Amino acid sequence: MWFVFEAEYQIENGRANWNKPAPETIAWHGPFESAAEADRVVRGRMWANIDVYSHKARAVDLTVKE
Repeated sequence: MWFVFEAEYQIENGRANWNKPAPETIAWHGPFESAAEADRVVRGRMWANIDVYSHKARAVDLTVKE
């Protein structure tokens, strides 16, 4: 099961710190059945926010396996 994690990140020394997402901007999209479907959403979300330097979206596999 795939989800898309989207957030804006804190700026430190003029650069986005990818380890520090701003909590108020975090959004989860999904679930999606396949990685390909999640990747399509990632690309769409990234293009929707291309003007925001600190914005990033990425696909995350949250499949539970026993």
